[in-house]
Amino acid sequence: MNLKIHAFPLSPRSFKVLWGANHLGVPFELGLVDFSKNAQNAPEFLALNPNGRAPVLEDDGYVLWESNAILEYLASLKPESAMLPGDAKSRLQVTKWLYWESAHWDPACAIFAFENVVKALFNRGAPVQSEIDRGTQMFERIGKVLDGALAQHRYVAGEKLTIADIALGAPLVIADQAGFPISEYRHIQRWKTELASLPSWINANKLRTPPA
Repeated sequence: MNLKIHAFPLSPRSFKVLWGANHLGVPFELGLVDFSKNAQNAPEFLALNPNGRAPVLEDDGYVLWESNAILEYLASLKPESAMLPGDAKSRLQVTKWLYWESAHWDPACAIFAFENVVKALFNRGAPVQSEIDRGTQMFERIGKVLDGALAQHRYVAGEKLTIADIALGAPLVIADQAGFPISEYRHIQRWKTELASLPSWINANKLRTPPA
């Protein structure tokens, strides 16, 4: 096995690629990047990703960072899965959502993740209400966009599961813990329940153990 994923499994961004690899059936070795020990800033890790962020993929000397790029790479290893469609129009429907996830969905989720999860995990103080309010305003704008897409078809980019669902669905692994304000979005709720029932989600979720 040459493929290694450096990740902190408790992080939704790391969970994203671990779930993606599980779903695609790509064998990998997990390299734990223990945020509780500041491992993301260790010289050997910064040599892989100068941003000091996880996840990072290594495949026989090839190094790739940014979780959505890693998802695209993993999907390229299993073209028969059609998780990243081959024809341009279908593929760009997926790519569009990957960009949207990075620009809109992830920043909103990250506010709740930091205030309600990260702070508690690393003893960094109480949530700041003004930040929660800011995140709620963001969700009010973007939640209806995602919910509207899911009202039209079963998955984000159509009737088949793609890496767009992996990218956007991964933060939902902490939705309850982080307090994402999604209760009013019934299509997101339906989609979340379906994703969480997938064997690949369940297997990746088993890796999400708190650091010792």
